[in-house]
Amino acid sequence: MRKTIIVIVSSIILLLLGYVGYRSFKIWKQDHWLKMALDFAAKGDVRAELLSLRQVLNLNPQNPTACRLMAEMAETTHSDSALIWRQRLVDLNPNSLVDRLALIQTAMAFGDLAIASNALAGVAPADQKSALYQNTAGLLASGAGDVATAKSHFLEAIKLEPANYIPQLNLAALELRGQNPNEAMAARASLRQISLTSTNLIVSNQAKRELIVDALRLNNFPAAEAMARDLVKPANAEFSDRLLFLEVLLKDKSPELDAILAVCEHDAAGDSVKLSSMAVWLMKNRSPGQSLAWLQTLPKSLQTNQPVMPLMGECLLRMGDWHRLQANIQNQNWIELEFVRHAFLARALRGQDLRDASTGEWAVALNLANNNKGELISLFRMAAAWDWSNEADEILWLVVNHYPEEHWAPPVLMQSLINGGRTRSLLQLFSLLSSRNPGDLEMKNNLAFTALLLGAQELNPNDIALEVYKKSPKSPAFAATYAYSLYQQRRYADALKVMQGLSDKELENPAVAGYYGIILKATGSVAKSKTYLRTALTIKLLPEEQVIFQQVLIN
Repeated sequence: MRKTIIVIVSSIILLLLGYVGYRSFKIWKQDHWLKMALDFAAKGDVRAELLSLRQVLNLNPQNPTACRLMAEMAETTHSDSALIWRQRLVDLNPNSLVDRLALIQTAMAFGDLAIASNALAGVAPADQKSALYQNTAGLLASGAGDVATAKSHFLEAIKLEPANYIPQLNLAALELRGQNPNEAMAARASLRQISLTSTNLIVSNQAKRELIVDALRLNNFPAAEAMARDLVKPANAEFSDRLLFLEVLLKDKSPELDAILAVCEHDAAGDSVKLSSMAVWLMKNRSPGQSLAWLQTLPKSLQTNQPVMPLMGECLLRMGDWHRLQANIQNQNWIELEFVRHAFLARALRGQDLRDASTGEWAVALNLANNNKGELISLFRMAAAWDWSNEADEILWLVVNHYPEEHWAPPVLMQSLINGGRTRSLLQLFSLLSSRNPGDLEMKNNLAFTALLLGAQELNPNDIALEVYKKSPKSPAFAATYAYSLYQQRRYADALKVMQGLSDKELENPAVAGYYGIILKATGSVAKSKTYLRTALTIKLLPEEQVIFQQVLIN
């Protein structure tokens, strides 16, 4: 027995030692590949860096340094996957202000203000007192067109860090684009001052860029060209500034354009970062066809690797050349962007009216996304851009169900369901959201309202409507729902009393007027009811509302 115990204990110890040894080896491999990736990044060898990072992520998909490097690489190549990696970093460390603000900036760069707003809302209250937060909040508000809010954030950032030129620059850029001529003049002077006095080259160059864009906006091409030439004069000028110079020459219809464009294309061909920027510039400023033609001049070794494969796919997609798009990407492998490739295939097949095959490819894309937030959001952005409402709603449901912290998704889904007249699905959404936040009176009201329309008495809509109304009787929406509940119970006089508690202006709101109209009809005010019912029928209504109001108006 004693020998048996010794053997068992010895075996357990050996297993534990083996596990510890394996784990140590795995960690060593991660560190080894990560060091190689950093070395390759320092040398500018993007392809080798990418291969090394993939090795790290195969060993540990949640390695934060690898995720951050992937995000930075994706941003330099204008790949949507940057959003995925930035989102993953926030998921790994929700309390990291730096990672959260980086996600916001990336989302804004891709025009996704919903994701940016949601990420900003997750910043801890203590971190909101920093100039970094205030400046980022200002940029987001500016992007959303909320000038007053943007100004207040920039001014708060300046107050917190008076010596920091960045919020000053952003405030000036905002006022430069505004409608106030005096503010614009002062902003121009401020930007010139920053461009001349800032010892931070990044800040001074950004001030110059803002002035160039302003000159283009005013069709002051000589000034724009002079400033752009100055910006690209240094030998180490950023490639993005050379592209801005190209844009100035293009808008000025300069005879120099073709020669300088050829130089930029030649320089970009050997650098994956420049290559992506060049291809995107051509797509935007010339045509997807010209961008594709240039990409096809690159060596075959580049054409069959990232980022060229997705860029060529994007060109063909924008051209609407569905057959070529399918043929080109059918047998490719886009590694971590395989879900995007299958989504592109779905679009190519739909464009050829091969709906069953398209549905199959979309299902593969969803499967590869594997309910990961970043991948789902990327697929949603594609579906929305293609006006694929069913596919977009499908993804929104996944985001709503799996990621309740994504506060942008429910309103977007709700609006889509309203536009599609899908009242039953709206009821399902309101039920879910109300259960998550029982104190949300607006959501409870929505739940009661849709349940009343659909006759879903098992949800006790009458009780919910009464509860919500008692807590906020001044709300026109809550009053209308409660009055409709009383109407359904044939308590017409009580319903009329509730509605008469609203002002004339509130009763004339089309969203409320229809319910006042049917109650007026039920209480004998037939002629008066028609005015309110006709008002209600001027707006987009749910199918059940449309039927109710029309029937009452006709009968």
